[in-house]
Amino acid sequence: MKPGVKLSLLLLIGLMALLDSTSGCSMTNNDGVEQREALLADPSTAPARSMKDYSVEDIYAECNKTFAISMDFLNELNDTGSFPDETDKTPMCFIRCFLQKGEIVTSDDKINKEQAVALGWVKSGETIDDCLQELTGNPCERAYFLMRCVSTRHLVEGRSKDSKKR
Repeated sequence: MKPGVKLSLLLLIGLMALLDSTSGCSMTNNDGVEQREALLADPSTAPARSMKDYSVEDIYAECNKTFAISMDFLNELNDTGSFPDETDKTPMCFIRCFLQKGEIVTSDDKINKEQAVALGWVKSGETIDDCLQELTGNPCERAYFLMRCVSTRHLVEGRSKDSKKR
């Protein structure tokens, strides 16, 4: 794997491992609670597993074969919480693939809150609950909007902590 790819992959994984905050997301979906809850996986049928069960590099390579993503997109996601072009569906489908391989998103496109917490992607299922209101569109878009919401929360929380240190 090229050094630039590995660095961006590590940044993405680092971001995934540290993501969570209590600040709100900027975009909302006016769907009802029942509709949002329908996006969640049943914890009894989607048990959480630890990160040791995964090879992040293998997941990245497998998803990138089908949904080739530019390092610029991953870098932008790491730096800002969103892709530079939110109309391009290929990077969104890469995120869906990545989250499915990590079992944060199930094969039927439900969100496994317990897995997200077990992997350290979020500190609590409350973050997932809060981000559900952003999940609109097709399965790739929903996966990306989930990643964007969680990433943005992490970035805002990180900036807040940095400003308190000064």
